[in-house]
Amino acid sequence: MLPVALLIVLMVALHSRPVLGQDDVGSYTVVAGDTLGAIATRFGVSLEELVALNGIQDVNLVNVGQVLLIPGGAETTLNAVNTVQVRALPGESLVALAARHTLEPTVLSALNGLDTSARLYPGQAVRIPSGQTLPEALRFGAIQSVQAPASLVQGAYRPRLRQLGSRDRCDRILEWPADQLRTSDGQVTRQFAFLPTPALLDPAPYEFALTYTTSGGIPVTRSWQIPVVEGPYDSQEIVLPDDKGDLLDPTVVQEELAKLTNVWSQVSPTLQIWDRFARPIAEEYATTSPFGTRRSYNGGPYASYHAGQDFGAPEGALVLAPAAGVVVLAEALAVRGNAVVIDHGLGVFTGYWHQSQLNVAVGQSVAPGDVLGLVGTTGLSTGNHLHWELRIFGVGVDPMQFLEEPFYVAP
Repeated sequence: MLPVALLIVLMVALHSRPVLGQDDVGSYTVVAGDTLGAIATRFGVSLEELVALNGIQDVNLVNVGQVLLIPGGAETTLNAVNTVQVRALPGESLVALAARHTLEPTVLSALNGLDTSARLYPGQAVRIPSGQTLPEALRFGAIQSVQAPASLVQGAYRPRLRQLGSRDRCDRILEWPADQLRTSDGQVTRQFAFLPTPALLDPAPYEFALTYTTSGGIPVTRSWQIPVVEGPYDSQEIVLPDDKGDLLDPTVVQEELAKLTNVWSQVSPTLQIWDRFARPIAEEYATTSPFGTRRSYNGGPYASYHAGQDFGAPEGALVLAPAAGVVVLAEALAVRGNAVVIDHGLGVFTGYWHQSQLNVAVGQSVAPGDVLGLVGTTGLSTGNHLHWELRIFGVGVDPMQFLEEPFYVAP
């Protein structure tokens, strides 16, 4: 089971809005044929109030499925989108049925009260939006667009979550802040948040909640389910030399982990990674143990997983920085040996363990290709190799995915 690193970017229109208490606001889902004027009349509010509260730029443009905040309508409930029934084919899942009808699984999940991971029985009735009434997925209030993945496969990187808004927060699977990235114009703000999934998180549907606060101080939340699917990972038995067995002492392990957790729990304000990682070691050195492998030490239980990528290499091979950052740790540790940790900004860190020599110091800025040290076998190691680790808000994430894909995909 591998963690998944995702990028979320939300887009929200920033407008002044009337100050209303939370109890003074309801919500309504736009259906086919609605206009803003008709909605305002139906709920006895002015068009100006409706436009201001929802940050609407064009009063002539409203989208089916868009969730509007209604001033003075605390008892207002979300109206259903017009739907028709279709039948599931043998062996079809909700995701497959959505693909067959060119729909978003999250939309069908909301309409039918089913998990996006649900398996359907042959002939099962499923409601889908009728005609051209497909709602924009996960659009509500001033949030213009949120694109969510149908599922998270542990260890896979899916940069699909694309548009977020001002002061948004992601909850439940994790609670990471959304940080502003770029502003494309005076009306729209894009923000992003990382979504690392814990490596040992049980495969199951998890609630994902998106919250933003209007300029009037009103918290607005919408939630949906995203299933986490187990990935195929191997197991490995490791036998340590007698002189390194003491490194398995839980006290030693926990003290060192606490030290590192304090380091990679920091969140510096500027992200320094925008493209693919460079390799931290020459191409000629192959992987000897991939990320996520379940490990047993000296015949013990498979109680841990491999939190990084191991490259077999001779002592003295160069260890290289894969991206820009600042060195925040460079010292000898009991378990990880001679170690370096680089802060790449916004809670993103990389670690380099078991080196024979360190060539950098704390506070030093590095660029891709800079030499961090030399390969060795110090600490809890049975032979010369480089252990390369990526942490996002302290959660271990497979670093190899970022050799092939950009770390961040711009909206």
